[in-house]
Amino acid sequence: MKVHRPADQRGRTTLGARTRLCTFSSGDFHDPEWLGFGALRQLNEEHLPPGATVPAQRVANMELLTLVLEGTLVREGVALEPGALAWTGAGHASDTPMETAGVDGARVLRIAIQPGRVNLPPATDITRAAGAEGWTLLAAPEAGGNGLPIRQQAWLRRARLAPGAHLDLTLDATQRHWLQILRGGVTVDGHALAAGDALGVYDAGIHAELVATAAGAEALLITLPG
Repeated sequence: MKVHRPADQRGRTTLGARTRLCTFSSGDFHDPEWLGFGALRQLNEEHLPPGATVPAQRVANMELLTLVLEGTLVREGVALEPGALAWTGAGHASDTPMETAGVDGARVLRIAIQPGRVNLPPATDITRAAGAEGWTLLAAPEAGGNGLPIRQQAWLRRARLAPGAHLDLTLDATQRHWLQILRGGVTVDGHALAAGDALGVYDAGIHAELVATAAGAEALLITLPG
């Protein structure tokens, strides 16, 4: 089964000076047909103007990931630039770090994944993806992998494609997969996807190619338990 989530059908909410485009129900946006995708509970594209602050909040039993797409996000004194991924494993309860957008503002992707176990000790980490083309592992289950050690059988991979480039995409039918286009556009398995569009796949395997448009592309692939 494949589900298509066009960019222009996402919900739009505001939190002070921040604007969020919500793939699934989140905050003031509620759509009973889009409550999540398996263990993936939240996927928000957030736009922060220069100097905007994000206060700390108390969260429990959720794997929270923030991927910086544009600009700079300062998190506990550490400047996160495009490509950086910050992880907060909110186990039995923890406060998320306060954040501030840099002088040019920031555009980030907020991801929330239910953990495989509850009431684990809180944990945090940061990774900075290399700029090479092809797939780059950003996060993987705590048992192995070179990405952030999130506490779920979930993998996050980012792809960069040059204009017109082809990249293999193999999806296992026993897992769920969410492909989010971050920049540019691609065609895959008969679907044309532009920035902000997404394709979810479950109960079906795919072996295809991502083919970038003339503008090139960046995509995020989230693989989850079936």
